[in-house]
Amino acid sequence: MKDARFNQHFQKSFLLQIITVWTVLVLAVYFIHENWLQNNLPAFALLWAVGILGLQTSIRWRWNNLNDEEKDFEARKISNLIYHAVMNTSTDSIAVVDPFGNYIFANKQTAILHGYSSSEEFIGVSAFKFFSLDEVARAIKYMEMTRADGVIRNIEFNLLRKDGSTFPAELSAALVKNELGLPVAFIAVTRDITERKRITDQLRDVNEQLRKQLGEIEKLQSILREQAIQDPLTGLYNRRYMEEVLKQEFARASREGKPFSIVMLDLDNLKTLNDTHGHVVGDEALKLLARQIKRLTRIEDTACRYGGDEFLVILHNADEMTAQKRIEELTKRIQEVRITSVGEEMPISFSAGSATYPRNGDTVEQVIQFADTALYNVKASRKKPRVTSQ
Repeated sequence: MKDARFNQHFQKSFLLQIITVWTVLVLAVYFIHENWLQNNLPAFALLWAVGILGLQTSIRWRWNNLNDEEKDFEARKISNLIYHAVMNTSTDSIAVVDPFGNYIFANKQTAILHGYSSSEEFIGVSAFKFFSLDEVARAIKYMEMTRADGVIRNIEFNLLRKDGSTFPAELSAALVKNELGLPVAFIAVTRDITERKRITDQLRDVNEQLRKQLGEIEKLQSILREQAIQDPLTGLYNRRYMEEVLKQEFARASREGKPFSIVMLDLDNLKTLNDTHGHVVGDEALKLLARQIKRLTRIEDTACRYGGDEFLVILHNADEMTAQKRIEELTKRIQEVRITSVGEEMPISFSAGSATYPRNGDTVEQVIQFADTALYNVKASRKKPRVTSQ
């Protein structure tokens, strides 16, 4: 504020001095050439006024130009200070290369990034020198893309240090043009992403470990789920799963007005096999019968181990004739197989009873009870492998 007032005061004083000198000069001319100007006083006065106006205008114009130049100088000075402050304090490498890729300028961080002591070592050197050999072709490609598109952003490269080691970096670049629109340089900003890559790789490893653990957990859950619904000895579904399927089958049959049947089977003489040949042979007999049941079970049917030596098969959408036919098929199949104990082959047999909803019961419990009674009657007849249904 004080400088502005001083400048105004100085400008007025200087202008007053110029006017005084001009006035003295004009008066001196007037008196020296009095005879010539005797009859031209108005013209003389006009000459004086025009001179004063011209001098004043010229001085003001020059003064304003000096002020503008001073302001421009100060602005350039401030801009230059900001420019150097940004360049020297940036944590990123900032460099300018000519259209051929040779360094024109490099800040301090550029030298630090590549392991050099001074940024002056870069001037005139090709930027491609600082790319690993397998990255040079990519660097040229992206340089041409920058020339065509004007800018590239966040492109990852492997760059070289002075000692020959490499480091991952992220590079962005822009094309600089002159007033005629001709390319004159590229400005590039490069950032060392070693730490970021390390963290990213760690996260990737952790994610991979988590993915594997999740896969193992899912596999374990699948195994546990199977164990929860499967009988461990025979591989058939267990009783708990059977009860769930029966509820669903009953609800479907009731809703659609269609039948379903169940077949209850009992392995004959299991106790005798266990007592005579041991439980291992008895277990083999159970597994053999279970395998044959499973082979004759359709995809829509469900075969279960009911408990002990008993099995239950849920026949989807099947009437009593279909259930009886299934029993006959299984009887024929069982007659063709044998179990072996100490070199001795032995046949196995089973008894079976069936029931159909809604013919043999209005509830799941009634249908099961009917099939159980039918099975009991077959066993009571003491005829093997005869099978019937009530």
